This record gives sequence, structure tokens and C-alpha cells, in this order.
Amino acid sequence: DPTLEAIKEKRLAELGQSGQGAAMPASAEEQRAQQERAEAAAEQRGAALASLMDPKARERLSRIAIVKPEKAQALENMLLQAAQRGQIGGKVTEDALIKMLEQVNGGARDGGDARGGPKIEMKRRNIMDDDDW
Repeated sequence: DPTLEAIKEKRLAELGQSGQGAAMPASAEEQRAQQERAEAAAEQRGAALASLMDPKARERLSRIAIVKPEKAQALENMLLQAAQRGQIGGKVTEDALIKMLEQVNGGARDGGDARGGPKIEMKRRNIMDDDDW
């Protein structure tokens, strides 16, 4: 599958860049080459995501990226990993993307209730309580 090959190449490029990230590029030419590789990897990632998703799902993901870029990045990673494992049969719909977003939100929640907010527990002192009289 060409999509999976593009994803694999992108991952290899990312791993190569992360290993070279600690060293400073010596010249402007190396910086330009590194920037071109990063742009090519981002373009491959975008093409792979575009081939995996229907237009409405892509639109929703772009709106999420405007508001919460870290959540959009997590969703993109989930989509690409699922594609690598062969878990995605057809194009990802908007409803499937919403379910994935709920998984991302559910994993980031600390405690909380069904509404998704943190649970607030009030601890009151028992001093001067009417029951003590």
C-alpha cells in the first residue's frame, strides 16, 4: 500500500531527525537541507492523512488543530498508527474521528465525572455544628 509506505518513510525520517536534533547544523546549506526534509515529511504526513480521511473529517481535524494543536497531533498520530496496523478499512468518517477524539479526551482526564470536568469535593469543618448541642 503506498500510503503505508509513505507513513513508514516519514517515521524513518522523523527518527533520523530526532537523532540529529542534538547536534547543531554546521552550515546554512545543512540547515536548508534539514528544513526541506522536515517540510517533505510534513507533506507526506498530510498526504497520508488526506488519503485516510473523508473531507468532513479532514475539516473537523483542521478546526481542532486551530483550537487545540496538541489534540489534533494526538489524533493524527492515532490515525497513522491505526493505518500502519491495518485497523482502518476505508476512509475515516467524521463520526469515527469524534470517537477517536473522545478516546484522546478520556485518556487525558484526571478523575472527574461523566460530564468530563474535575470532581470537586467539599470538606467542611465540624466546628460549631448544631448537632453538637
